[in-house]
Amino acid sequence: MDRLMAHSMKAYQSKFAGVIQETLALLFPIMLLGSFAEVLKYSFLTPSGFVATIFGITKWLPAAKQISQLLGLIVHCTVDMIALYGAYGVTYSTTKAYGRQTSALSGAIGLLAFLMVTYQPHSHGQLLFNRTLMGQGLLIALMIGYIVGRIIVTFEKRRGLRSYQIIWPLLLVAVLSIAVNVAVSFIRSPEVQSFISSTVMHAVSANALSYVVGMGLLTDLLSWMAVGGPFSANPTFTDPAELANLNHALKTGSAFNVPFQYTDVTLFHSFANFGGNGAVLAMIIAILIFSKRRRFLTVSRWSIFPALFNNNYAMMLGIPIVYNPVFLIPFLLAPLVNMIVAAVFLALKWIPAAVYPVPAGAPGPLIGFLGTNGNWLALILGAFLILIDVLIYMPFVKLYDRLDQNRGEQ
Repeated sequence: MDRLMAHSMKAYQSKFAGVIQETLALLFPIMLLGSFAEVLKYSFLTPSGFVATIFGITKWLPAAKQISQLLGLIVHCTVDMIALYGAYGVTYSTTKAYGRQTSALSGAIGLLAFLMVTYQPHSHGQLLFNRTLMGQGLLIALMIGYIVGRIIVTFEKRRGLRSYQIIWPLLLVAVLSIAVNVAVSFIRSPEVQSFISSTVMHAVSANALSYVVGMGLLTDLLSWMAVGGPFSANPTFTDPAELANLNHALKTGSAFNVPFQYTDVTLFHSFANFGGNGAVLAMIIAILIFSKRRRFLTVSRWSIFPALFNNNYAMMLGIPIVYNPVFLIPFLLAPLVNMIVAAVFLALKWIPAAVYPVPAGAPGPLIGFLGTNGNWLALILGAFLILIDVLIYMPFVKLYDRLDQNRGEQ
């Protein structure tokens, strides 16, 4: 742990880490607003949402549909466009950290570069951008913004860059952005996508467990990198395996002995996704119990409401968790332990598989309980796994407290 402390402290105090942390701090309130709006929209004000289904909110709340539309506007302008703000923020922070001058113009150039990269050239004249990169391309946005910032700083140091001389780095950035756009368009072409799809191995009954565990870990790793993973954020219950499981349960009256015992729903979503990827709900509990840093406690208190409904966006940026080497191990380990333990319970027939559809926006700890049609042992198992996850996060929370204290932050 002392060696991890030393390496983490060195990385924590680097100039590059400071740029990323400053950028993520800028994004936190934007993402927090979007997280609240997303939970309220999909769980409270969507007719099929979890809370709306229980209390019938959409039936008695005046203007529920209009309020839902306004919340959707907030979601689209925050969560679905977070990479835009990241591109601006990291470029600005990079020029401030490495250069002699700091100008809002540098952030605007970083934003321009990201827009040029995400623009879809086959949009038939319409102003269309890649929605995936807008909402799940924060890593790419940070890379683009950092490179743009360093280009501006390089010109500044060599030529004493002034406002009217910004045209030269601007031209270079534009050429590089166009080149990246062309490369992205090639990768997204139907021919390349078909080739990639044909080379990917799909799950079969013989290796379903290893496949689900592996894809679950990959999803969590990519989430830590602020990139979308192979498993969707919410269980769908509509893919062929889930439909086959549901049909079996309806015909036999039991969710035991389903044809696909290990799926992303029965393992990952039901028992490894408490509070969102990385079992972030357990991390929030660990921080509230063991942390003494005011900033961490404040972020966790604000983030606990969306995390209860499996929305971890605010927590990922507020602590931050993304790109944070201290939390990478528990972020991967906690869901892994949960999936393995749940798989053992399924193999021993102690709990049935979660095959019944769950309303959108259901709290993570209840998905396994509801998906098994109210199996109490599944609920107890979920509570036990949260406790284990809290213990997994505990030493890393204490370590990060020490790092933050040594850095001298309040």
